[in-house]
Amino acid sequence: MSSAAATSSPSAPGADDARRIAHGLIGEDPDPFEIERWRRAVALVALPLDRPVDRRLWALARRGGPWMGLVDAGLALLDPWSPVRHRLYLMLAVLEASPSHVARFEARDTPPMAALAALAWHGVRGALRALLGLALVAGIRATTR
Repeated sequence: MSSAAATSSPSAPGADDARRIAHGLIGEDPDPFEIERWRRAVALVALPLDRPVDRRLWALARRGGPWMGLVDAGLALLDPWSPVRHRLYLMLAVLEASPSHVARFEARDTPPMAALAALAWHGVRGALRALLGLALVAGIRATTR
């Protein structure tokens, strides 16, 4: 699929989608090369958004902010191989392979107590996000035909 064909579809990702998703994943914007790499990856290998529920969840995830995390967390439990999650993780792969974002993926030298506190905080936050995301995705699935 050509880049032009990929952008003509209503579910094709745009540069704004790429920026919101990258910012939601790592708190940084992608550069133009990373945006294009992600758009090509989606056009070439992403699973299609064939089901109405996938299109609704993608529209919600595309808003960025907490919505993306909630959709991802809910899908991780209910549909881990969802085409929505596939698009998110394609962006994560692009960012992880980029030298400009390497600091976000490298191990940090953290004191043991600080690491333990961060682990506890992220665990609680992740559990809450999973519960809220589960309710959100289940609700959308129940109301989408």
